[in-house]
Amino acid sequence: MNRKTILAIDVGTGMVKVFAGRPQADGRVEIIGSGTAPTGGYTRGVITDCNALAHSIRQAVDCVVMASDSKNTDCMYLGISGSTLSAQNSIGSIASPLSGTITQLDIDRACQAAVFAVANNENDVLHVFPVRESAVHPGEALEVEAHIVSAPKAVMQDLTNALAGNRVNIQGIVASNIVAAEAIKKELPNRPNNFVFMDIGAGTADFVIYANGNLCFSASLPLGGDYITNDLMQGLSVNWAHAEEIKRYYSRLSPDLRNQGVILDCNDYGTTDKNIPFDFLYDIIESRVEEIVSLLHEYLIPLLDKHLPESQGAECIYLTGGSGIMPSMVACVARVFQIHTETVSPTKLAAEYAYPANTVCYGLINHGARVSAHTPVSERSPWNLFIHKAKRLLKI
Repeated sequence: MNRKTILAIDVGTGMVKVFAGRPQADGRVEIIGSGTAPTGGYTRGVITDCNALAHSIRQAVDCVVMASDSKNTDCMYLGISGSTLSAQNSIGSIASPLSGTITQLDIDRACQAAVFAVANNENDVLHVFPVRESAVHPGEALEVEAHIVSAPKAVMQDLTNALAGNRVNIQGIVASNIVAAEAIKKELPNRPNNFVFMDIGAGTADFVIYANGNLCFSASLPLGGDYITNDLMQGLSVNWAHAEEIKRYYSRLSPDLRNQGVILDCNDYGTTDKNIPFDFLYDIIESRVEEIVSLLHEYLIPLLDKHLPESQGAECIYLTGGSGIMPSMVACVARVFQIHTETVSPTKLAAEYAYPANTVCYGLINHGARVSAHTPVSERSPWNLFIHKAKRLLKI
């Protein structure tokens, strides 16, 4: 690998996924290696054991090193989500420019004031996004509402130390839903102003709300496909891996098979009695999907009412993630929210990688490329690193 190769580490409830990618001049990303490992020390968005998680990440990174035939793993970015992160909006105020013209520097200063208003010694700020600014006139203060994502310092430091102990030296930790949403936003066909990006994985549902084209809120709920898998385990008396395979099999079938008396061969190695009526699977899976989407709706609608412009609603919900692409999930979200819903995946990856489940890794590589482009190797003295981190605070 050369210095432009970036390792993207996506920590999920079921597995840690690592991609090694090289951003190209045309905006595409060449994947030169990938690896996975079962996740330890992380459950439904909560880091429970930093050492176990670091060990899982080390295993996945080792797979990438073998696949890409290289040992240069110096440019790594880790994406996390779930309740480990906290998100809030804060208002920062600064003196108005005498000219009455708002510049990006003015907005950045106001965002810094918003961060200072909620800053504490317990959290590290990962991302800051300007949501909206007030109208400005000469002599009046400029107010900017900013969306701030942070993580507990103690947890981040423990995880960083555990990773270093496993020879994994990361360049940065970011919110996976943020970097994924920002990467996909640039590829949306019609660039809507008001929309929701929703990543539904095995253990969490992470979402980002955009208003007037600006990221205005993000959050995570401990809801995901594992609940469906667990129901299949109980209902069909199978193990976890078998239940996962049945769930994937069901996702490829048409709901029109219901009430047709169809019997499905769901046997795996070691079983002969798993000939299951389609209607039985439908009842198990669709009832849980309905529950998950109803909980998401109950949580999200007040936020949409609060953050989207008056008299305007969300134009679209974009679904991604391993569970977000289930046809029944897409249909249920569209029906419950009464908003146009579609799945999205990275369009600038090769066909074998361009799947919704790889959106986070794609976002991490894009994020790493932007950071690396603004950090020349010759400027990485301790002082310049400090200055660079301060400048990067207001960017993803």
